[in-house]
Amino acid sequence: MKKITRTALLMAAIALAATSGRAAAQSSQRLSLQGSGAMLFATRNDPAFESSTRLGYELQFRYTFSRFSLGVGYQRSTVFESPQLELALALGFVEPRMVVTAGSRVAVYVAGRLGAGKLVCSEACAAQETNLTYGGGGGFLVRVSRRVSLDLGAQYFQVSGDISSGYGMARAGLGFGF
Repeated sequence: MKKITRTALLMAAIALAATSGRAAAQSSQRLSLQGSGAMLFATRNDPAFESSTRLGYELQFRYTFSRFSLGVGYQRSTVFESPQLELALALGFVEPRMVVTAGSRVAVYVAGRLGAGKLVCSEACAAQETNLTYGGGGGFLVRVSRRVSLDLGAQYFQVSGDISSGYGMARAGLGFGF
């Protein structure tokens, strides 16, 4: 039993040592701007709306320090649709991110997200509450050049408010460092 514990501790120490330096696949610059396209998948079916895959986008400004970065951004995504009405989620968010492991060109990260926003209706509707969103996920950063990185990620987030529901999101985007 002691040998297994020592081996596990040694492997954990090696993994931590290997990832403790600057995450090479992240942007070399401390500040970056990222734009992403997103696909949303609603986790509940509402009989009044069509709940299929929807598209959206997000923009975020990131500050990177070592293996950690903090993003502040805006997301807009269509979440439900019916013949008479389209509902989009428009929100601001904060997204802390930590690179778990990185090579010279690819990094793996985990992220959390906390945001607030409103449902935007194509017609007049009763959706006027501020909605709280929270969730997390992960992804891959691929260094394209010294200043450009490709972000491929996925996350789950929950919306509490007008239409409480959970969403899966897959995104692909480019980050530009300055």
